[in-house]
Amino acid sequence: MGITDFIKGDRPLVSKAEADQVNAVALAEIQKEIQVCNNEKDDDETGSECSGGCDSEDMEKGEAVFSKLQIDYDTPLLNSSKSPKLHFIVPTSKIDWAHDACMQDVDSIEYKISKWCESHMEQYEKIGEGQTLTCSVTSQPINIMDIDVMRHKKNNVLILPYFIWINDLKSDQVDKTLDKLVPIILNKELTKKQVIERFPNVSLATDKSFVFICSHTTRDKRCGVTAPYMKKVMDKLLQTHGLYRDNSDFRPDGCRVSFINHVGGHKFAGNVQIYLRDTQTLIWLGRVTPKFLPTIFEHLILPENPTLPLPEKVRCVRKYEKW
Repeated sequence: MGITDFIKGDRPLVSKAEADQVNAVALAEIQKEIQVCNNEKDDDETGSECSGGCDSEDMEKGEAVFSKLQIDYDTPLLNSSKSPKLHFIVPTSKIDWAHDACMQDVDSIEYKISKWCESHMEQYEKIGEGQTLTCSVTSQPINIMDIDVMRHKKNNVLILPYFIWINDLKSDQVDKTLDKLVPIILNKELTKKQVIERFPNVSLATDKSFVFICSHTTRDKRCGVTAPYMKKVMDKLLQTHGLYRDNSDFRPDGCRVSFINHVGGHKFAGNVQIYLRDTQTLIWLGRVTPKFLPTIFEHLILPENPTLPLPEKVRCVRKYEKW
C-alpha cells in the first residue's frame, strides 16, 4: 500500500508481527478503557480515513526517514509504559533538553516537581487512578518577559489528565502547593469549580486535547529526527478542521501538539501521548509513523465520541474517572 492509497481513504496496515501481538486478552484489556473501532473501515461510523489535511509529500518524507531507523517491532507494546496518576507538564519553549531533562537545574520548577513526585509516590500509591506521579518538560511556550521564568524559578504547570493549570508557580512554593492540591485532586475532595475558587492561581485548561510527541534528541536521535515530521503532519490535519492552536491562539476547544522529553521506550519511536479532555482518557501509542496519523486523528482527535484504531500500537490506555 502506498501513501496515495490511504490518503484516498484506505487505512494503513500494521505489520503482521505487530498485529499478532494483540490477542483476545490484550484486546479485552484495551476495550475496558476505550472502544476499539473495527479493523475494516465503516463509512457510516467513521467516514473516510482522511477527511482533509493529508499531505502526501510530508508523509512520504517522514516515512523515508523512519524507514532508515532501527525500530523494535518484535516486543509487544501493551503495558510497556505506565499510566500516570498525575502528569505534570512544564513548558520550556525548547524541543531538546539535557539527558535528564528535569534534573539539570536544582532550583527549577521541573526539578522540584520531579523530586516531590519521587518522594510522594509511596504515599499516593493506592490513591487515585494510574500508577505513577511524573513530570515532563515540553516545547510549550514560556513567558520570556518574566525574568523568574527565564531563570526557571517560576512557570505555569499543566496537570493532566485533569486539564488544569497552576499559574505562576514558584519553585520555592512547589512542595507547599502540591502537598495541598494533589490529595484534593486524587481523592476528588472538591469539584474543579471549588478548587479554582480556593486556589486563585489554578485555572481550567480550555483545550480539547493535548498531543505530545517525544523529540528528545539528546536521549535518542530517533525521536529527534522523526518528531518534526510527525508534528508537521498532525498540525496540517488540525488546521484543516479548525482545531490547530499555535502559541498565540487561545481559543477554546482546540488541540495543541507539542514536543516532550524522554517518555521511555525510544526503541518504539515514534512515541505519542494523547490526552482527551471530554472523555478524560490517555492513549499512549508507540511505533507511530506519519502514515498512521490521519487514522489516529480521524478516530481519536476529531470525533466527539472517540474510538481507538490501531490497538497494536497501544503502550497503555486509561480512562480516568470524571472530575
